Amino acid sequence: MKKLSKISASLLCVALIVTLTAAFVACKDADETTEGKYTMVVPDGAPALATVNLLDEIQKNGSFGDLGEVEIVASNTISTRALGADFAVVPANLAANLYNKGQSVKLLATVTQGNLYVLGVNSAVETLSDLIGKRVFSIGQGSVPDFIFQTLLANEGIVYEQGDKAQAGKVTITYVADGSGVMSQLVQAKSSGEEAIGVIAEPAASNAFSKAGAVELFDLQQLWKEYTGSETTGYPQAVLIAKTSVCEEDPDFVAALLQKMSENGAFIIENSDKVSGILVKAYPQTSLNTALSSTTLARCNCNLVQADAAKDDYQEMLRAILAINPAAIGGKLPDDGLYYSSNK
Repeated sequence: MKKLSKISASLLCVALIVTLTAAFVACKDADETTEGKYTMVVPDGAPALATVNLLDEIQKNGSFGDLGEVEIVASNTISTRALGADFAVVPANLAANLYNKGQSVKLLATVTQGNLYVLGVNSAVETLSDLIGKRVFSIGQGSVPDFIFQTLLANEGIVYEQGDKAQAGKVTITYVADGSGVMSQLVQAKSSGEEAIGVIAEPAASNAFSKAGAVELFDLQQLWKEYTGSETTGYPQAVLIAKTSVCEEDPDFVAALLQKMSENGAFIIENSDKVSGILVKAYPQTSLNTALSSTTLARCNCNLVQADAAKDDYQEMLRAILAINPAAIGGKLPDDGLYYSSNK
């Protein structure tokens, strides 16, 4: 019996070794399949539109080169989630803020060139000065939509402040969480016959045209062009950043990614009927879960401009933010180290 026990013990040891070896090999193979894969995070909402053709490629083929994942996340988590990813689409001011706070990141491109509009219900407003004495509901407190609107008001010498009631001699801004908050105010005003005005982004703006009977009062991209004297319409609203290490170690992939994303603007217009489905598959909770027309998508201005070409417009927008809330960009204009150049 003792001899049999020794044999059994030996067989058990051999079996255990084989099992552990197989497990090790399996783990090694699993690691090898993901080794070198990059990740990207993108906030839900209009910025996610900048990655639709990437999402489509990954959903069909499992990856785009060494990019194994594009993850859409809740917009209020992007500032922290971006730190753990190789690539990220972030609000334009956040890129400068991260860099100025010592994060090793590069701005690769601007990917959204502004999608903000001022809509009205039962309103006869024709100029920004006509907003004086009125209450304006607005998205984006402390972010790019807020800074753009405030800068345009200030440029006209219009006094504004946050509040919940209209006041004589100034524009009262009432902040809401997102486009649905502006929408509810417009719908309510339409049913009651009262006036309501709101700053809202596409694609929610187009939804407001149909559901609330709203009309467009101002295209903030056009007003910004007039304010800056720029040859281009709009401003950097969302940007693509990457870890500096990835840019230095794999410039070929960075170039391929920029090329792919530069094709996205045309892709979403030509495949407008597929856009929502692609986004829902990536992130079932997405706010972009309804059909989007090519007209609406065109108004989202999802056109990529690489850092070299976008730098002047980006800095112009940062200067406006610096005058309103320096902390939003880390207290100063970032130096040239922020901007990625394929020529370096």
